[in-house]
Amino acid sequence: MKISYNWLRQYYNCTLAPEKVAEVLTDTGLEVEGIETIESVPGGLKGVVVGHVLTCEQHPNADRLRVTTVDIGLEEPLHIVCGAPNVAAGQKVMVATVGTALTFANGESLKLKKGKIRGEVSEGMICAEDELGIGESHDGILVLPENTPTGTAAADYFNFEVDHVFEIGLTPNRTDAMSHFGVARDLHAALAFHHKDTTPLLLPDVSALQLPKSNEGIAVEVKDTAACPHYMGLTINNIKVAPSPEWLQTALRTIGLTPKNNVVDVTNYLLHELGHPLHAFDAGKIVGGKVVIQQLPADTPFTTLDEKERKLHADDLMICDTEKGLCMAGVFGGLGSGISESSTSVFLESAYFSPVSIRKTAKRHGLNTDASFRYERGIDPNLSEYALKRAAQLILELAGGEIAGAIQSVGQATFPPFEFVVSPNRIRRLIGTPISDSEMQEILTNLDITCAENGADTWTVRVPAYRVDVTREADIAEEVLRIYGLNKVPVPTKMNFSWIANQRHRPDKFRTMFTALLNGKGLTEVMNNSLSKASYYRDLPENEYGVNMLNPLSQELNRMRQNLTFGLLENVAYNQNRKRTDLRLFEWGKTYGKGASGFFENAVLAVALTGKSDAENWEHPQRESSFFSLKAHVLELCNAIGASPVKEALVVEHPLYSDAIELFHKKQSLGIVGRVKDEWLKYFDIQQDVFTAELHSEALFERSKNRKVIYQSLPKFPAVRRDLALLVPKEVTYAALANVVQQSGTALLQSVALFDVYAGKNLPEGKKSYAISLIFQSPDKTLQDKQIEGVVARILKQLEQQLQVVIR
Repeated sequence: MKISYNWLRQYYNCTLAPEKVAEVLTDTGLEVEGIETIESVPGGLKGVVVGHVLTCEQHPNADRLRVTTVDIGLEEPLHIVCGAPNVAAGQKVMVATVGTALTFANGESLKLKKGKIRGEVSEGMICAEDELGIGESHDGILVLPENTPTGTAAADYFNFEVDHVFEIGLTPNRTDAMSHFGVARDLHAALAFHHKDTTPLLLPDVSALQLPKSNEGIAVEVKDTAACPHYMGLTINNIKVAPSPEWLQTALRTIGLTPKNNVVDVTNYLLHELGHPLHAFDAGKIVGGKVVIQQLPADTPFTTLDEKERKLHADDLMICDTEKGLCMAGVFGGLGSGISESSTSVFLESAYFSPVSIRKTAKRHGLNTDASFRYERGIDPNLSEYALKRAAQLILELAGGEIAGAIQSVGQATFPPFEFVVSPNRIRRLIGTPISDSEMQEILTNLDITCAENGADTWTVRVPAYRVDVTREADIAEEVLRIYGLNKVPVPTKMNFSWIANQRHRPDKFRTMFTALLNGKGLTEVMNNSLSKASYYRDLPENEYGVNMLNPLSQELNRMRQNLTFGLLENVAYNQNRKRTDLRLFEWGKTYGKGASGFFENAVLAVALTGKSDAENWEHPQRESSFFSLKAHVLELCNAIGASPVKEALVVEHPLYSDAIELFHKKQSLGIVGRVKDEWLKYFDIQQDVFTAELHSEALFERSKNRKVIYQSLPKFPAVRRDLALLVPKEVTYAALANVVQQSGTALLQSVALFDVYAGKNLPEGKKSYAISLIFQSPDKTLQDKQIEGVVARILKQLEQQLQVVIR
């Protein structure tokens, strides 16, 4: 938010320098992020002074040039070569000295240097209007009155106005400070308390405005008093729309606004003066001589000032005449009802709309205007009449005309202050310093908050309606503290805290361990927004359990996410579009839903692999990431926390995956691993396979609690390996086969591994070939072939009986 220093002083004429004002405002909570100096002429004509032309002679080497000597108040006069036809001895002129930077009227700039022009030394420049940037004339040099003092700085002679603009980083709850008067109010409260400054805080006087008592002019009807508790209107006839005067245009340009005309500029000026939005309608375009505040039927087309046609929602509050909509109330004006050069009468609107209604309308249509920004956060409802009178007064002054009838006012005219009880002792404890009752009361009084002592350490405070952010005792403590000064609260020399015994099993330790394991495998952690697009889930079974946002920031972020996979696919697509196709990502997060018993959330660890699984290397070729490489990562993580052995179950139908398995440990699901379906890859415009896993992090954490670390000596006796070539039905998975082998083997079987798969010629129909290795070892003795062969025979028998697997 931009605040002009000169404009601010119209309401509170403090004498502090802009830099000091910035410090005070920052201390009160209105953080000044920067100060910009605004000059009516760029550079302020620094280095340009009044000179007296002592001599003027013809240049010896040029017919159109003159050689002059000019006194600018120094010990020696300057020698200046000038080409202006009107230069003459005895004149008072503007001289730009060496080193001066000039910005011409056409935008070009020049920095003067000492030099020679056709052999004659020139130590400056005698300037014309356009060369000074104060006019368009280039017919000759600017000649000043003879009595102008020599050596006077140009900035002093022209009395250029210099302003300073504060860039304030305003927090959204401080709607009371979204104006020059609101900022002046805080500045006055701070200086009145700390410096006992008695300079008054004043608003422009509107008491001289004469209002007719007749009911002529545009009538007003409010059909929805909940959405529009108070509406005021005033008609002014016989106005003349024209450009605004220079002072008004300068004020608006200073804060970054573009002047339009004298009527529209008044409404914009008052928005930033008072923080109260106003709207000006061309009264001649209001059909039926009546304004109606109401909702229109759903899908009614309405064209706004940006020339876009929008379909109205049934709850959108509209300002209408007897035939059509004129304006989206408190949000955006209509294309056909605004002020133009041909307008001769104006209907001024000053209203208080429901913040909830305005917010919903603005969000539905993706609009964020200066008016909606203030209305949806809460303006001063008691300022409507003053703002309307102030606007009428300025329009009469700048555009002429006469007021047609009394103010049309419908609804609640006054809004009482908000009352509640506070304890000064509790406020002191919250602040952390022994501020006295009288100091607290002085601060609150300066902030328009009155308090009455009830006795027994309680006060009843009455907060004005424009302070929508002050509703409880803690807010009163904040108000007192920000004016009293955070810097005055003593910093303790010691810190007290409670010691908590270290817990062996903590979710944060578990997460740190898992993150380290994943980082060690070359995976990168990502963090996505918990808000997602509702359209992702439209055709998914979990769509009915979705949690939609009542007031979404946008249609891209209108639902709490129900899985982490879509966020990872967005990451893959984003990187793919930037030529990064080899990705290994993981994310910790929560998913959300609503069931029969209410809202729920689940903690999830998601992993995604795509592209090459390892970096390019001269020693071995790169491998593509696959379902099995992702599965290997997941099984290693499970093994690291003691969640083994893991059983697998094939997932036949899944809305996201074409091939997927669900992992279990002791009958509890640990998550799912799969290849993302082609239709989803096409939806996200991803050109390669993506494999993702979503694991239940709470289940993994519970399993990690039972993890035991067992230390044992190195084996003393050698291991024995046996390789088996098996003929396996195509529908049998390796997981099922390995499970039978492990159950059939004795304690001698240490591990089983698959090292080759073949499906092709020379095999019976419906069969495939697996080559597996079995590792046997005894801690007590060297194994004999007879012992091993007995175990192998038992394994083969169980494979044949349970899975119809035979030795090849």
